[in-house]
Amino acid sequence: MRKLFFILLLLVSATLHAQPVQGPAPAPGGGSFLLLRVGGGFYPTGADLAKGFPQFASLPTGLYYKSAKNITLGVNYTPFWGNKVSYSNLFGDVLGPSGEILDQNGFPTIIRYYMRGNSTTFTAGKLLGGRPGKPGQFEIALGAGFMQHYVKMQFDAGRTPQLEGAYAKGYDRLTNGLQLVQHFRWHYLNPETISLFAGIDVSQGFTKNRRSWNYADGGPDNSRHFDFYSGISAGIIIPLSLKAQAQDNPKYFD
Repeated sequence: MRKLFFILLLLVSATLHAQPVQGPAPAPGGGSFLLLRVGGGFYPTGADLAKGFPQFASLPTGLYYKSAKNITLGVNYTPFWGNKVSYSNLFGDVLGPSGEILDQNGFPTIIRYYMRGNSTTFTAGKLLGGRPGKPGQFEIALGAGFMQHYVKMQFDAGRTPQLEGAYAKGYDRLTNGLQLVQHFRWHYLNPETISLFAGIDVSQGFTKNRRSWNYADGGPDNSRHFDFYSGISAGIIIPLSLKAQAQDNPKYFD
């Protein structure tokens, strides 16, 4: 993730220092170009996903091609960061008589739980509206890809051997599978400068637990899961590459 933030910082810096040539503003639908879209999102969950994680935050990032006919094709990466885990039982019979995990010295282990995971999808969409002087456009996009999520536990290493090493895989509930997504976004899209977006994201995951043994269940979880989430996201759009439509169109960058 540090490399991703560093790359985004360089791209923003390069865009801010680009010098636009004076001329009439083009229509937002005019021309084909690449867009880097990055922002923040918050997503409440539903169906099977809500049994483990009530909500999560993200920094969704996407690279898009927009055609002269306002068709968009993109690849998206969405990390999952949640600080609440709602599974009723993660440990099964490993719990002691007190209902707590005890370390090797017989003291209760202080454990913090987090949701972690990610989603990678490919989308196709259509930008609607937009004309010279009014760069606002509405996008409807559909896509598919792969999602996964798991429970991250944080505790003092070296004191609780029953939760460490190969045993850790029996508690994290690693789950992944096919994902479908729908995006409904409003864009302030001007290829001469950094632009803005905001919208609603919806996802359906058709997933399965990938661990061969779950201590909480006393065996493998072979059931099929339906993982649903929806929420809002907003951020910036950075134009990376442009193609002029006609000779009398201005060049957007030196």
